[in-house]
Amino acid sequence: MKRKVNLNEVTAKEPIKIDTEIQSSIMHLPEEEVSKASSFKLHIEITKKPVGYDLEGNIKGEVELTCSRCNKKYMHKIDKDFKYKLLPTSEITGGEIKSSELDVKFSDSDVLDLAEVVEEQIMLNLPVKPLCSENCQLPNVEEEEEEVEKSKPTVDKRWEKLKILKDKFSKEK
Repeated sequence: MKRKVNLNEVTAKEPIKIDTEIQSSIMHLPEEEVSKASSFKLHIEITKKPVGYDLEGNIKGEVELTCSRCNKKYMHKIDKDFKYKLLPTSEITGGEIKSSELDVKFSDSDVLDLAEVVEEQIMLNLPVKPLCSENCQLPNVEEEEEEVEKSKPTVDKRWEKLKILKDKFSKEK
Protein backbone atom coordinates (compact mmCIF):
# COMPACT_ATOMS: atom_id res chain seq x y z
CA MET A 1 0.00 0.00 0.00
CA LYS A 2 1.66 3.14 -1.22
CA ARG A 3 0.61 6.29 0.57
CA LYS A 4 3.07 8.96 -0.54
CA VAL A 5 4.58 9.72 -3.93
CA ASN A 6 7.86 11.54 -4.48
CA LEU A 7 7.00 13.84 -7.38
CA ASN A 8 10.69 14.14 -8.31
CA GLU A 9 10.50 10.53 -9.55
CA VAL A 10 7.90 11.47 -12.19
CA THR A 11 9.39 12.25 -15.59
CA ALA A 12 7.86 13.64 -18.76
CA LYS A 13 8.61 10.37 -20.55
CA GLU A 14 7.29 8.02 -17.88
CA PRO A 15 4.15 8.86 -15.90
CA ILE A 16 3.70 7.04 -12.62
CA LYS A 17 0.68 4.74 -12.29
CA ILE A 18 -0.37 3.65 -8.83
CA ASP A 19 -3.07 1.27 -7.64
CA THR A 20 -3.41 1.28 -3.88
CA GLU A 21 -5.89 1.14 -1.03
CA ILE A 22 -6.22 3.95 1.49
CA GLN A 23 -7.56 2.96 4.92
CA SER A 24 -10.26 5.17 6.43
CA SER A 25 -8.32 5.28 9.71
CA ILE A 26 -5.66 7.56 8.16
CA MET A 27 -8.14 9.95 6.58
CA HIS A 28 -9.56 12.99 8.34
CA LEU A 29 -13.21 13.06 7.28
CA PRO A 30 -15.63 15.32 9.19
CA GLU A 31 -17.52 13.20 11.73
CA GLU A 32 -20.61 15.43 11.53
CA GLU A 33 -21.02 14.40 7.87
CA VAL A 34 -19.40 10.98 7.58
CA SER A 35 -20.17 8.48 10.38
CA LYS A 36 -17.70 5.90 9.07
CA ALA A 37 -16.01 4.93 5.83
CA SER A 38 -14.68 1.83 4.13
CA SER A 39 -11.17 1.70 2.79
CA PHE A 40 -10.92 3.36 -0.63
CA LYS A 41 -9.34 1.91 -3.73
CA LEU A 42 -7.33 4.49 -5.60
CA HIS A 43 -6.02 4.33 -9.14
CA ILE A 44 -3.95 7.38 -10.06
CA GLU A 45 -1.69 8.38 -12.94
CA ILE A 46 0.70 11.30 -12.49
CA THR A 47 2.25 12.92 -15.58
CA LYS A 48 4.99 15.58 -15.49
CA LYS A 49 4.31 18.72 -17.51
CA PRO A 50 6.67 21.62 -18.30
CA VAL A 51 5.19 23.32 -15.24
CA GLY A 52 3.58 21.08 -12.64
CA TYR A 53 1.80 17.74 -13.02
CA ASP A 54 -1.42 16.30 -14.39
CA LEU A 55 -3.24 13.91 -12.06
CA GLU A 56 -5.91 11.57 -13.33
CA GLY A 57 -7.54 8.78 -11.39
CA ASN A 58 -10.48 7.02 -9.82
CA ILE A 59 -11.58 6.34 -6.24
CA LYS A 60 -13.99 3.62 -5.09
CA GLY A 61 -15.42 3.01 -1.65
CA GLU A 62 -18.32 3.71 0.70
CA VAL A 63 -19.13 6.22 3.40
CA GLU A 64 -21.89 6.08 5.99
CA LEU A 65 -24.09 9.19 5.92
CA THR A 66 -27.23 10.28 7.76
CA CYS A 67 -30.34 10.83 5.66
CA SER A 68 -31.43 14.47 5.81
CA ARG A 69 -35.13 13.46 5.75
CA CYS A 70 -35.60 10.40 7.94
CA ASN A 71 -32.36 10.70 9.97
CA LYS A 72 -31.40 7.05 9.32
CA LYS A 73 -27.83 6.01 8.60
CA TYR A 74 -27.11 4.54 5.17
CA MET A 75 -24.11 3.58 3.04
CA HIS A 76 -23.31 5.89 0.10
CA LYS A 77 -21.14 4.46 -2.69
CA ILE A 78 -18.48 6.61 -4.29
CA ASP A 79 -17.00 5.55 -7.63
CA LYS A 80 -15.61 8.70 -9.17
CA ASP A 81 -13.11 9.61 -11.84
CA PHE A 82 -11.14 12.79 -11.26
CA LYS A 83 -8.64 14.93 -13.11
CA TYR A 84 -6.73 18.04 -12.06
CA LYS A 85 -3.43 19.89 -12.40
CA LEU A 86 -0.94 20.25 -9.60
CA LEU A 87 1.01 23.50 -9.98
CA PRO A 88 3.61 25.27 -7.84
CA THR A 89 2.31 28.25 -5.85
CA SER A 90 4.45 30.55 -8.01
CA GLU A 91 1.83 29.98 -10.73
CA ILE A 92 -0.93 31.62 -8.69
CA THR A 93 -2.11 34.69 -10.53
CA GLY A 94 -3.94 37.60 -8.99
CA GLY A 95 -7.41 38.67 -9.93
CA GLU A 96 -10.43 36.60 -10.85
CA ILE A 97 -10.48 32.82 -11.02
CA LYS A 98 -11.14 31.56 -14.52
CA SER A 99 -13.23 28.45 -15.18
CA SER A 100 -10.11 26.73 -16.52
CA GLU A 101 -8.48 27.18 -13.09
CA LEU A 102 -11.17 25.33 -11.14
CA ASP A 103 -9.44 21.98 -11.63
CA VAL A 104 -6.07 23.19 -10.35
CA LYS A 105 -4.44 22.58 -6.98
CA PHE A 106 -1.39 24.53 -5.84
CA SER A 107 1.45 23.06 -3.78
CA ASP A 108 5.21 23.47 -3.46
CA SER A 109 5.70 20.07 -1.84
CA ASP A 110 7.74 17.40 -3.62
CA VAL A 111 5.64 14.71 -1.93
CA LEU A 112 2.02 13.92 -2.79
CA ASP A 113 0.03 12.33 0.04
CA LEU A 114 -2.45 9.95 -1.58
CA ALA A 115 -4.66 9.91 1.53
CA GLU A 116 -5.17 13.66 1.06
CA VAL A 117 -6.10 13.09 -2.59
CA VAL A 118 -8.72 10.53 -1.56
CA GLU A 119 -10.07 12.74 1.28
CA GLU A 120 -10.46 15.66 -1.09
CA GLN A 121 -12.25 13.57 -3.71
CA ILE A 122 -14.60 12.10 -1.09
CA MET A 123 -15.51 15.58 0.17
CA LEU A 124 -16.07 16.85 -3.37
CA ASN A 125 -18.40 13.94 -4.09
CA LEU A 126 -20.57 13.90 -0.96
CA PRO A 127 -24.19 14.81 -1.66
CA VAL A 128 -25.26 18.27 -0.52
CA LYS A 129 -28.52 16.81 0.79
CA PRO A 130 -27.95 13.14 1.69
CA LEU A 131 -30.98 10.92 1.06
CA CYS A 132 -31.11 7.20 1.84
CA SER A 133 -33.30 6.70 -1.24
CA GLU A 134 -35.12 8.79 -3.81
CA ASN A 135 -38.43 7.69 -2.28
CA CYS A 136 -37.46 8.53 1.29
CA GLN A 137 -40.35 10.11 3.17
CA LEU A 138 -40.43 12.17 6.31
CA PRO A 139 -41.40 10.08 9.33
CA ASN A 140 -45.15 10.03 9.99
CA VAL A 141 -45.73 12.56 12.78
CA GLU A 142 -49.02 10.96 13.92
CA GLU A 143 -47.31 7.61 14.49
CA GLU A 144 -44.56 9.32 16.47
CA GLU A 145 -47.16 11.15 18.61
CA GLU A 146 -48.93 7.84 19.34
CA GLU A 147 -45.61 6.33 20.44
CA VAL A 148 -45.00 9.33 22.72
CA GLU A 149 -48.52 8.97 24.23
CA LYS A 150 -47.88 5.27 24.92
CA SER A 151 -44.57 6.04 26.56
CA LYS A 152 -45.98 8.74 28.88
CA PRO A 153 -45.91 7.72 32.51
CA THR A 154 -49.25 6.98 34.14
CA VAL A 155 -50.57 9.52 36.63
CA ASP A 156 -50.16 8.59 40.25
CA LYS A 157 -53.69 8.17 41.71
CA ARG A 158 -52.64 9.89 44.95
CA TRP A 159 -52.63 13.22 43.08
CA GLU A 160 -56.26 12.90 41.91
CA LYS A 161 -57.66 14.30 45.19
CA LEU A 162 -55.43 17.35 44.81
CA LYS A 163 -56.66 17.82 41.23
CA ILE A 164 -60.29 17.66 42.40
CA LEU A 165 -59.58 20.32 45.04
CA LYS A 166 -57.82 22.51 42.48
CA ASP A 167 -60.72 22.23 40.02
CA LYS A 168 -63.25 22.98 42.79
CA PHE A 169 -61.24 25.99 43.97
CA SER A 170 -60.93 27.42 40.44
CA LYS A 171 -64.73 27.10 39.87
CA GLU A 172 -65.50 29.05 43.04
CA LYS A 173 -63.53 32.07 41.84
